[in-house]
Amino acid sequence: MRIPVIIISGFLGSGKTTLLLSLLKESAKRGLTPGVVMNELGQRDVDGYIVQEHTGTAVQKLLDGCICCSRKEELEQALVVLVRRRPDVIYIELTGVADPAEITGTLLQPSLRDWMAHRATVTVVDAYHALEYNSRLSADKQLVRTLRSQLATGDVIIVNKSDLVEQEVLWGIEKMIRKYNPRSDIVFTHYSTINLAPLLTGIIPKARVGSPVQRAPQTFTSAVPAPVATARAATAVSPSEERHDPSFSQVAAVTLTFPAGDAQLDSHRLEAFFDQCGSSLLRAKGHVRIEGREAVQLVQYAGERTHWEDSSYPGAPYVVCIGMNLNEAQLDVRWKALFG
Repeated sequence: MRIPVIIISGFLGSGKTTLLLSLLKESAKRGLTPGVVMNELGQRDVDGYIVQEHTGTAVQKLLDGCICCSRKEELEQALVVLVRRRPDVIYIELTGVADPAEITGTLLQPSLRDWMAHRATVTVVDAYHALEYNSRLSADKQLVRTLRSQLATGDVIIVNKSDLVEQEVLWGIEKMIRKYNPRSDIVFTHYSTINLAPLLTGIIPKARVGSPVQRAPQTFTSAVPAPVATARAATAVSPSEERHDPSFSQVAAVTLTFPAGDAQLDSHRLEAFFDQCGSSLLRAKGHVRIEGREAVQLVQYAGERTHWEDSSYPGAPYVVCIGMNLNEAQLDVRWKALFG
């Protein structure tokens, strides 16, 4: 029986890792042994450490690039390694700028297709910013095309952070999704909380081999009432299976490190640092030392909001900034000024 593969897609800061954590916890309840591949655009492993810290799950980490283009060969190699371990299910969490259509193509490579089967692609959408991304990111035509492909290829589309917007906005988001994907299940929720049973039903531990792999989920229960169904447009996108163009052209990741020693930051100054980057900063995350807090802090900036969480991260502190046309030299000068 081939190993089912679930792809987790969605733009930067939409809630993909939160969904992955839920899937891993549900897998544990079902006695499933998962395999996990996580791709980071930056040079530091932030999300992979979060997963290991919260679940203890071993993660195949692919850093400093995107596995749908510049790191594509590494994905195939990582999956071959996982196949040898014979997990019950494989989860692939993509970077926020990856085209999932390219990943499903990788699963059809001769080295993989007899061993694993694409079960579903789940795309996570940030309700707070979804309607503005086309205009905000319009300068990067390749990225806009990738975001549309994320919608078009989703078997399930989670409209996350739905509690932060009005009902009219949710109607607009559903209409946008249906323009590119008239067939997917749409779930309106927050904290990426959905009914996971349709994704995992039929997947059983190796010790109880029996049921065949089911390709796609069926019905989902939203934590937030879904908007009334809108008319489905006939202009759905069908991404080319043979396209190998970069999935973005103007997005970059910059890693900022702390000075040597026991340097700490004031949390308000760090939040101001993010805000002063303006619309060019799409995402920031890292492990930092903050004045007045004993534990290392996991900091996550997304959608103009900063979230803090205690962490056991043992390494040197850092922050990864991801954005459009980031000026690394200017960022570095502003960063060093925080410690002046």
